[in-house]
Order: sequence, then C-alpha cells, then structure tokens
Amino acid sequence: RLKQSSALTSCYIPSNSLATAALRQISQSRSLTSAAPADASSPTADITWSPINNNTRRIFPAIIESQLLAPHLVSSGILHPQHLYPMLDDGDGSSTNAGWKVNTGSKTFLNAMRLYGLCWRMTQASAPSSSTNSSSTPRKRNSAPSSTTTQETALQALRVAFGEYGRLRGSEITRQGVSDNNSNVKDIKEMERKVIPDLLSFKAHLESLHNIAFRSDESLGTMVRSILEDVMNEATSKDNSDGGRRTAELLAKHVDGRFRDPKAGSSTVPVTKGALAGDANEAFQSEVLALFRHNQSKDVFEAFFKRDLAKRLLTGRSVSYDMERSFLSKLKAECGTAYTSKMEGMFKDMEMSRDIMSSYAAYASGATNAVSTSGKVVDMEVQVLTTGYWPVYPKYPNIILPSELLLQRERFESYYNEKYQGRRIAWQYSLGHCIVKASFPKEKAPKELNVNVCQTLVLLCFQYEDGSDGRGLKLDDIMKKTGIDDRGELERVLQSLSLGRDGTRVLKKIDYDSVDAPVANASDSPKKKQKIRRNIGEHDRFLFNSSFTNNQRRIRITNITMKETVKERAKTHEAVSSDRLYLIDAAVVRIMKARKTLDHRALMGEVMTQLKFPASSSDIKKRIETLIEREYMERIEGDRSKYKYLA
Repeated sequence: RLKQSSALTSCYIPSNSLATAALRQISQSRSLTSAAPADASSPTADITWSPINNNTRRIFPAIIESQLLAPHLVSSGILHPQHLYPMLDDGDGSSTNAGWKVNTGSKTFLNAMRLYGLCWRMTQASAPSSSTNSSSTPRKRNSAPSSTTTQETALQALRVAFGEYGRLRGSEITRQGVSDNNSNVKDIKEMERKVIPDLLSFKAHLESLHNIAFRSDESLGTMVRSILEDVMNEATSKDNSDGGRRTAELLAKHVDGRFRDPKAGSSTVPVTKGALAGDANEAFQSEVLALFRHNQSKDVFEAFFKRDLAKRLLTGRSVSYDMERSFLSKLKAECGTAYTSKMEGMFKDMEMSRDIMSSYAAYASGATNAVSTSGKVVDMEVQVLTTGYWPVYPKYPNIILPSELLLQRERFESYYNEKYQGRRIAWQYSLGHCIVKASFPKEKAPKELNVNVCQTLVLLCFQYEDGSDGRGLKLDDIMKKTGIDDRGELERVLQSLSLGRDGTRVLKKIDYDSVDAPVANASDSPKKKQKIRRNIGEHDRFLFNSSFTNNQRRIRITNITMKETVKERAKTHEAVSSDRLYLIDAAVVRIMKARKTLDHRALMGEVMTQLKFPASSSDIKKRIETLIEREYMERIEGDRSKYKYLA
C-alpha cells in the first residue's frame, strides 16, 4: 500500500523519527502481533513483526491508512495543489499549467485512482453506519461507491480540491487571448482560436478523470458539471466575469469555422479509422452542444451564429446544408422553437429564392433576351430575403448601376410585382456579387473577377480610361461616378482592389506626394519597392494596373468589409444587451400582471428565475424604475418596498 503512489510515500512517509515512532506503535498492536505490546519508549528498539497471516494482511493496510495517511488528507497536505494537481493532470509534474494536455489519449490516472480509493475508504470508515468489514474489505474494481454515508469528510475535501483544480485550469484556458499591452492583434486572434478546442479537450479530460479515477462517483460528476458551468460563464474570475459572453461568441466562431472548412475544429472525440464523415460531424456537433448547455449567454451565441449563418448562406461558403440543418434541429431541441425560428426562416428564404428564380427563368425565356445599349447579354440571379429573418445590412440608396444591371433589375421587379402583389422590394446591393470579365495587356485570355457590387462599380470607372487627364481618378471622382456615399466603405473597396494580396491588385494606387517623383515616372530607372501608404487620401490617384498578371482564370477579390471588425463585434454585443432590457421589462410586467401587488425582494427573485441569461440586480432595478416612469406599475404609499400593477 505504501509503495502504490510515489506522491504519497515520498512526501508523507519519510524516514524520520516521527514516522518511525508511529510505525513502532502500530507494530506493537495486539491485533497484529497477538502478543503483549513491547516497550516502545526506547528509540533504539527494533521493530519486529509477527509472521504474515490473513488477519495481519487485512488489518495492517487499514491501520496504516487511518493512522498515517488520513491525517494528511487536507488542503495543506496531500490535497495541496503542489501534490494533487500532477495526479489529476496525470503528467510528470514538470509543466503544471499544461500538464493535463500531455498524453491525452493514454492516461491511466493511477495516482488519482489510488487517492480516490483512499478517500473513499476513509469516508466509509468514518461513517457511523459503517461496519468493520466495509472498511477492511476491498471494493470491486468496476463498482461505484455508495453515497448513503452521512459523514463524507475525506471525499468532501477531495471534491473541494478537485473543484478548485478544474476552475483554475479552465480559467487559464478562457483567459487566452485577453488583450494586454504585450500582445498584438494577430497574436490575440490566434490565441482566441485555441480557446474552444482547448475547452473541448479539457472537458474530455475531466470526464475521463471522473470515469477512470473517480469510478463515476455521482458527487464528483456533479462537481464536473459545476466546473464546466463556471468556466463557460467565466465565473472563475469575479472581477472580469462577463456572464459567458466571450465564450459564447468564441463558440459561435468555432462552429462557423467548422461549417466553412471541414478540417477546422476537428473533433476531440475518438472516431474509428473507417468512420464516415457524417459520424465525425455528429461527434463535433454533440461535443459543441455539450459546452453550449453550460453557457448562460445563449442569446449572444444566437446573435453571432445567426450572422455567420447568413454570411455562409449568401456567399455559398457552407460545407453542407444538411450539416447546417442537423445542427439547427439540435439547437431547436435544446432551446425551443423561438430560438431558431429566424434561422429556419433563412433556409426557407433560400429555398423560396430557388423556386422564384426557376419561375423567373421561364418568364424571361418568353421575352426578348436582356440586351443593354452596349449590346452585352447579362445573366442575373436574385435571392429574395425576408427582412425580419436576416441581419441588418448597409444600404446605398444613391448607387449608380450600369445599364446592363438596370435593365435586369427593372425586368425582375416587373415579374415580381405581377406575381406577388402588395410586396415591396428593397435591393441590398452590399450583398450582391458579380463576375466581371477583364482583359489585361500582359494576359492572353480575359480574366473573370469575382467581386461584389461596389467593387464592380469601381472597376467600371476604369473601363475606358484613367480619368479625363489620364493621370488616374481621385476618391471624390470615384464617389461621384459610383454613387457610393459611404466614404469608409469606398476606401475599403479601393484598398481591396489596389492593396490586396499579390494577384488581386487590378488597380494601382499612387500617393499624392509621389506622383511627380522622378523614380516613379522614369522608365529607365531601377525598380525599387516603395512603401505605399495603406490609408486612402483625398488627393491619392488610382490607375488601371496594366502590368497585372495571374495564372488563374477566375480570381476572387475579397472585400475588406467581409472580415469582422472590432466595431462590428461591439455592435452585436450592444444589440444583445438592448434585447435583454426588453426581456427584463417583459418578465417584470408579466409577473406584476399575475400578482397585482408584490414586494421588491420577491419580485427580484421571480425575475431572476424567469430570465434565461445572467442579469445583475442593478440592471433589474433600473428597468423597474423605467416601468414606474412609464406607468406600468407604481409603489404603494406607506410601504415603498411593495409595487402595484397598473392595468
């Protein structure tokens, strides 16, 4: 027994005088020697043992555990983080911060298993109803301990220490990517991508620890769920707790990455070598939902997931619609119909759009092909979206479309108004995409540029010439020609066309202070790379890049606005916070309407119970004050702590 765990013997059974005296006292026990105890006062007396018999083999380990080991089952002894955490990590203890990640697939938890067995036996021995046989008879390997004991001192101490361990390790994971003065934006984003995969691995680690080392103990299983709930809601840090907003956002981004790229966010659940891709997807969805259940900010997850889903559907970046629908059905079963109603509406709109376009194709085939004044035939596909289902996108009411697109737009409006009377069409040009054929002097065949509508309009400004003077177009000139009145959006469009990655710079940007530089205009001067400013100035000029080359026939030029900005993230969080205020108002009014009169403490308790997201008492008090100002309720005269509902 003493040699079973090096963590126990090396720290708590040393060869010192106290341990020797304790062992000597145990050796003189009548239950072991069946003889009168010898004089144990002499420090030089030899320790003698009786011949080993069955009685000695049963009693001796129990005495060793109860007399020598049990007193050390405290937070300052065996359960101290210095000794306990390497056992729970099942590593070599060299890296306590990431020890649980070492050998994730081949952990045996031998030391933790022995520690749990010791705590369980000491708990059973300390229970009043426990018999002598229950503490001395070893338990079967696969049997779970009974939870009927009334005094669970050793197990309780282990549960508390295990909870502290789980919350500490979980806090280390969730705090990855939190901005500080020493990290740049790129490093922060890279660390944020690791949060959810690490949480999934840590969850699997806790479950393995519970099933293997703790023998599926029910009380320790409850502690595992408590750890995951605190970690997912970032309750481990009282100063920086946000109610799980950040983890909900990162979880939605993790799902989005997997649905756009099947190689991203690989499952931590072991899958057999010959398993199908559908099994891996099901395993991924199941483990993501297991984390999702512990998060209280489900409305934040809904907001980010819905926005990412809309982007995947509209840009055609989704790996599989079946996988999307399967995950949506799981969310519906978990949170109810109202939670997924708008997302289901998105899929209905996509199916309806396909039916509309097939009907429109039959309608268009009976008429003359859409030929513009320039003699070019243009094909157009339209997606009809219900306003309430989709996120709000920017509109450009003053946008100037070319004649090719104007003719197609008028034609579709005529068809749609005939088929669906009473409906109003509002065009979302910011979501549109075009295939623009462009010819470059150094390319033998035309290239197909996959760009959005705003990028298309900017490219058409350079269709025939680089401005009236041939020196290029300024920002104001392009704004007048395209009708894009959002200056920030136009700057981002020009950056994507002139300052993007190699092979996408179809325009050339010339800074206003380098136009007349001799190096820039002299044809015989050596080519030197000049650092071009990333920002767009009023006097900067843009030219058609006649030296553009690319080996691909179709080139996708992604606009910078497709990438999420910090401002957009903050805007999404603000929208969620605004929606929460309305939900608090609705809960207060609903309770007061049913109770008519209620005191402040009871009202606060019922509101907290009904809300499905974490809300502070100060937020609820503020909403109560606003409802009083709007005459939904009032305070009772003589007792200001009670409220009365006003019909």
